[in-house]
Amino acid sequence: MPDDETTAAPPEEGPPSTRPGPTDDTTGGRMSRSAQDVQERDPDEREVGGDPGEPEASIEAIAVPDEPGVDAPPAPEVEVLEPPIPERVRRPVDAVRLVAALVLLVLGLVIADVASGTRGAVEQDLTDATSGLPRVLLTLLGLMSGVGVIVLPIGVGIDLVMRRRPIQLIQALGAAVVAGVLVIVLAVLVQSGNGGFVTDVLTRPTPTGRTGPLDIVLVSMLALLTVADISGRKWLSPVATTIVIATLVTTLLSGAMTLAALACSLLLGWIVGLAFRLGLGVTSTRPPGTEVAAVLVAGGIDLTRLELIDANDSGDRRYAASTARGPLDVHVIDRDTFGLASGRRLLRVLRLRSGFTRPPALTLRSEIEHRTLMGLALHDAGIRAPRPVLVSEVGPFSAVIAYDEPRGTSLAEIDGALDDERLTAIWELAATLHRRRIVHRQLGPSTIVVDDDGRVALSRLGSGDVAADDISLRLDLAQLLTTVALTVGPERTVDTAVAVLGEDAVLRAVPVLQPVALSSDARVALKESKTVMGELRERLVALRPQAEAVEPVQLRRISLKSVATLVMGGVAGYIVLSQLAQVDVNQVVETADWRWAALLVAAAVLTFAGASIALAGAVQIHLRFVRTYMTQLAVAFTGLVAPAAVGNIALNTRYLQTSGLTPTVAGASVGVAQVAQFCSYFVLLVISGVLAGTGPAVSFSPSPVLVAGILAVLIALLALLAVPRVRALITDRVLPQIKSAVPQVLAVLQHPRKLAQLLGGALLLDLSFVAALVCATKAFGATAPVAAVAVVYFAGAIIGSAVPTPGGLGGIEAAMSAGLIAIGVDSGTAVSSVLLYRLATYWLPIPFGWFSLNRLQKLGAI
Repeated sequence: MPDDETTAAPPEEGPPSTRPGPTDDTTGGRMSRSAQDVQERDPDEREVGGDPGEPEASIEAIAVPDEPGVDAPPAPEVEVLEPPIPERVRRPVDAVRLVAALVLLVLGLVIADVASGTRGAVEQDLTDATSGLPRVLLTLLGLMSGVGVIVLPIGVGIDLVMRRRPIQLIQALGAAVVAGVLVIVLAVLVQSGNGGFVTDVLTRPTPTGRTGPLDIVLVSMLALLTVADISGRKWLSPVATTIVIATLVTTLLSGAMTLAALACSLLLGWIVGLAFRLGLGVTSTRPPGTEVAAVLVAGGIDLTRLELIDANDSGDRRYAASTARGPLDVHVIDRDTFGLASGRRLLRVLRLRSGFTRPPALTLRSEIEHRTLMGLALHDAGIRAPRPVLVSEVGPFSAVIAYDEPRGTSLAEIDGALDDERLTAIWELAATLHRRRIVHRQLGPSTIVVDDDGRVALSRLGSGDVAADDISLRLDLAQLLTTVALTVGPERTVDTAVAVLGEDAVLRAVPVLQPVALSSDARVALKESKTVMGELRERLVALRPQAEAVEPVQLRRISLKSVATLVMGGVAGYIVLSQLAQVDVNQVVETADWRWAALLVAAAVLTFAGASIALAGAVQIHLRFVRTYMTQLAVAFTGLVAPAAVGNIALNTRYLQTSGLTPTVAGASVGVAQVAQFCSYFVLLVISGVLAGTGPAVSFSPSPVLVAGILAVLIALLALLAVPRVRALITDRVLPQIKSAVPQVLAVLQHPRKLAQLLGGALLLDLSFVAALVCATKAFGATAPVAAVAVVYFAGAIIGSAVPTPGGLGGIEAAMSAGLIAIGVDSGTAVSSVLLYRLATYWLPIPFGWFSLNRLQKLGAI
C-alpha cells in the first residue's frame, strides 16, 4: 500500500485503531496488533451510520481453540494483501427498500381511489381521535412541529459536519431540494386540472379551491433524514421521529392536507432519499484487512498472512489466512454487502413453499449465530465441514468468521472418477445427516469434496437447519442423488444409494426430484446434462414398477400459471367493479318478474352444456362431460381478460391435449367446433330473419376501419407467400401437420353419432342464448316477437366477436340495447333486459369459472 489510507478505516469513522506498518507493494501491508489494541476502540464509533433494523449491541468474540485453556500467542507481524476499500458503496438493502416503498405508494393510491368512502371515514375517525387529545398536548405538538422543522435540518447538518461527512450533507440537502421541486410540480399539475385521479385521491374541495396534494415540509424532511442516515444516533433519531409525528398530527388537525396526502408525503420523501442513496452511494463502513487481521490475532490465531481472494462471495468478503497451524478460510460479513445473499434467499422463499428453503437472516447477529450453529452441529456429528475457530465483531457493523476448512477435490472437478468406496462414503454422509436431522440445502457438485484418502467432506456450511422436518431431508437427498448422477450417471447412483440407504429411503426422494429444488450450481450443471434428472427418475421408479405413480410435490409457491391467474383475477375484478358501479340494482330487483329470471338462468346453464356437447362431437375420443362442462365455465372466466374467441380456442385446445390428443389434432378439433357454431349462427340467423319478416336484408355492416384492416392483413399474407422461405416453411412444417390432422377430423365428420353431437351441441348453444335473451325481455314485460329478439341476439353476438374487448364488453350491450329498441321495446326496458341477460350469461358464471379453472389445474386437466 502506498500510504496509510488504503488500510485505515474511513475518515468519518474516527481515528483508526489499527497501526499500519511499512509497506512493500501497492496491495499489501504489514501490521502488528495486540488484543488490548482491539479492545481500545473509540466508543463513539458505535453511533456512526446506523441502519434501520441493525442492533447497536456489538457481537462478542467467540474463540473456539483447538485445545481449551491455551493462551493466545504473542501477536506476530501480519502481511495483509487487499486492494483499497472504496469510500462509497451501494447497499442492496436500499434497493429492496426502494422497491417496497414504490409498491406501497402505488398500492396506496389504487386502494385510496377504489375505497374513496372508506378513506374519508378513516380520515374523519383519526381527526376525531387526535382532536380529543388534551389541549396542552396539542399546543406542545404544534410548538414542537413549528420549531422542529426549522431546528432539525440544522441539527442534522451539525451532526454530519462533526462526523466529517460534508459530501453526505450536500447530498442530503440536494435530496431535500429535489423532493421539494417534485411537490411543486405535482401541485401545479393539480391546480391546472392535469392531475388525473391523483387529484381526487390526494386532495379535497375547499371554499377557496382544493387542499394541497403533498406536504412539501414532510417530503423534504424525510428525504433529508433518509440520506443523512440518522438511524442509530442516540439523540438525533428519537428527536426527528417525534418532530415528524408532531407535524403529521398538527397538519391533519388543521385540515390543510388529507390523510392520503400525508401518507404519500412520507412515502415520496423516503423514495427520493433512497433513490439518492442508491444512485450516489453511501459512506462505506467496511473494515479494512488490517483491522480484520488484528481481530484474528486478538482472538488467539497465530496469523502470518491475510489475502483477499473474493470481494463478494455470496455477500461475504473472503480472505485466505495463513497460520502456523495451517490455512484458514476467513469470511467477513458487513452491512454493505449483507443484503446480497439475504435478497436472493428472500426471492427463493417467495418462490417456494414454506419449509422448502430457509428464510433470510435479518441481522448480522442472527446470520453469524446460524453459521456457527451449523458448523458446530456438523462437527459434532462427525462430518468433515468448515469448522468455526473464531467468531467476532469487527467494528460496529461487521463480523468475521474464521473456518478450519477441509481440503479435497469437488465432484464438479472429478469428472466421473469415483470408485464405489467413495460413493459409499457419500451415502454414509447422507445417512449421518438424516440420522442427526440436519439439512444442508446446498449439496451441489461444488459442495461435495473428496480428498486423496477417499474421505468425503462438505466445502461449505450451506443454508440449512438442525432439527429439520421430513420434507427438507427428502429435498437434501434429492439434491445429492442429482449431484452424484451428474458425476457417475443415474445407474451407479441408484445402485450405490440403495445399497447404503435402502430402497425405501431412496424412493422417498422421487416426489421432490425437481430442478427447482436444486442448488444453483446443480441447476447449472443440469442444463448441460438435460437428460440426467429424467433418467434418474425413471431408474428410481423402476425399482418398484408395480407401485402407483408418485405425483411430484408442489414446491413452487409462485408459478407462471398462478401469476397469470392472479393477474386475470385482478383485471376481472377491476372490470366487474367498474361495470357493477353503473348498475341500478334496486330497479332491477323491484321491476323484474323473477319467474322469467329463473328460466333465464336455466337457459344460461344450457349454453355451457351445448358448448360441451359440440366439443365432444368434434373429437373421436370420449370426453368426460363434467370436465368438459367445467372447461366451458373456465372459458367464461378467461373471457374477462381476452376476446371470447381467443380464450375459447386456447383453453379448449389445452383441454383436448391433456385428454390425449396431439396439439395438431386438438387445434383442428376446436376449429371444427368453431365452424359448426358459425354454421349454426348463419342458419338460425336466416331462419329467424325470415320468420321476423325482415328476410335476408338483416345483415351486419362492419365498420370501414375493420374492412380496411382485413384487407391489409390479406395483402400482407399474400406478400409473405411471395417469399421463398415462407413458402418453404408452410410446405415443410404447416402442411404436414394439416395432412396428419385431416384424416382424423374427417373420421369424426363421417361418424353419424359424432356429427349429431357436433351440430346438435352448436344449435343448443345458440338456441339457449336466444332463449336467455327472450326470457330477459319477458321478465320486464316486453312483448317483442321471439324471432325478432333472436335477430337482435345474433347481431349482438357478431358485434361482440368483432369488438376486441374481454367478453365483447361495451359492444354487445350497446348493440343489443339498440336492437331491442329498434324492434319496438322501450329504451328503459331494453337496457334493463340486456343488463339482466348479461348478468345471467356473462357475470354469473364468472365465479364458477374461476373455481372450475383452479379445479381443472389441480386435476391436471388443463
